[in-house]
Amino acid sequence: MCADSSDAARELAAAVLPADTVGLLEGLTTTRAIRRYTDEPVPREALRAMLFAATRAPSGSNRQPFRFIVLTDGPKAGAAKKLIGDAARRTWGGKRQRDRYDSGTGTVADSPKARMAAAMQQFVDGFERVPVLILPCLVRYRDPTPTEGASVYPACQNLLLAARALGYGGAFTGWNFAVDAQLRELLGVPEGTFVAGTITLGRPAGRHGPVRRRPMAELVFEEEWGAPADWALDPPGTAFTSAGPPRPPAAAGGGTAGGTAGSDEERPRS
Repeated sequence: MCADSSDAARELAAAVLPADTVGLLEGLTTTRAIRRYTDEPVPREALRAMLFAATRAPSGSNRQPFRFIVLTDGPKAGAAKKLIGDAARRTWGGKRQRDRYDSGTGTVADSPKARMAAAMQQFVDGFERVPVLILPCLVRYRDPTPTEGASVYPACQNLLLAARALGYGGAFTGWNFAVDAQLRELLGVPEGTFVAGTITLGRPAGRHGPVRRRPMAELVFEEEWGAPADWALDPPGTAFTSAGPPRPPAAAGGGTAGGTAGSDEERPRS
């Protein structure tokens, strides 16, 4: 390590975390999936704060099996971005056709479905230009279990929330899975370590804002399945989305108000 790098590292180690102006509840309810970024690099000070928050996440028995590979502008970063970018374009291309994004309301330029398709296409087409790519990993200490994600994905959410607090944004995808073997070889990921996803980060070209979900009464039950809690009331002004798992078929002659994922009524997920 050169003298300048050593000096910078000592200064960073002595620096407190930057202040944020976003309250916890506001951050939780307004952290959108950000897929469009400016060309502004993310400074080390911000990365340090985000990754510090990520590594404070809970994990089973506090084993802390999560690890993060941070890729910015080095040669391996460029190669990894190209691998995942190619996979992203293939994956999105298949989904766009399979879920009929270019039919129905997708042919109306300003419809939610068309806007979602355009945003995703722009995202994958420019994937190699994202300022920061982070690969969250899980060091397995036993055979895979259905609950093992609980020891890595909360750390990913912490990372995205910290990015929001500092004026940045990100998006989580699973495009790395299509090129897992190539990534492992490129980055030296050891056997027994699960590469759990792909996180892109940068300064938003758009903005954060209230996220849209289904009404609470459809998601929160009391005493038994399907019985909405009478206190599960959305705050005034809450906007909703119909995106999500398909609803049970309606009775003959009826219909559902929300549609199903991939239908003409689908709205962009944030």
